[in-house]
Amino acid sequence: MKYGLFSDIHSNIEAMTAVAQAMKSEGAQEYLCLGDLVGYYANPNEVIELIASLDCWKTVMGNHDSALLGRTSLTKFNQPAAEAIRWTQTHLKPQNRAFLEGLRLREEIGEIQLVHSSPFQSEEWHYLTGQEDVERNFRYFQGFICFFGHVHKPFIAEQKMDGTVRILEEQEYALQKDCRYLVNVGSVGQPRDGNPKTCYVMYDSGAKKIAIRRLDYDYGTTAKKTLEAGLSDYLAQRLKTGK
Repeated sequence: MKYGLFSDIHSNIEAMTAVAQAMKSEGAQEYLCLGDLVGYYANPNEVIELIASLDCWKTVMGNHDSALLGRTSLTKFNQPAAEAIRWTQTHLKPQNRAFLEGLRLREEIGEIQLVHSSPFQSEEWHYLTGQEDVERNFRYFQGFICFFGHVHKPFIAEQKMDGTVRILEEQEYALQKDCRYLVNVGSVGQPRDGNPKTCYVMYDSGAKKIAIRRLDYDYGTTAKKTLEAGLSDYLAQRLKTGK
């Protein structure tokens, strides 16, 4: 099966449209979404409706989705993020809110595990940013591979049979059958690794091959819409730098 995986769209319809078209052109047979459909930017309804049209096999809930529904406190967010969630609450269509309400924190498809933030205490929205965090989280999922988002920085982590873990530098990699993997699929709508290009992942479960993809999109239009909606200039500006 050839999967297109994506996360952290954050109401950025320009980026999501580019990613959806690219995954389709690469021959994706199924789509998997790792959460944070909303937040930050100005097109939450359009993003949810586009993702719904992809008929994703599985979609998990992110922390911004949870906050919009009142399940995660806004005190856990910085001011621009909290303001964007409040703005989204007033603009989201009832049917799109219902779509978010139906999402769960974890999903699985055979040997594939899906979470937004981390296998360990998924509901606490931990960030896997360091070697120790990644090593610990291998203990909290079953199966061959776990995909996640949340940190907006794509990477592949490999655990060998002896338990040692390394973060791979490769953007395309043939997975080893005697290893296990944690893969961050990056962010569609707000990359933070110094690269403003939108990000998604292709995974061929038959060939056991994975690829992190980066793609140009019209972030200038996204930034303009952000300001026109009265959202934070900081949110608009960071799109240009990918930070």
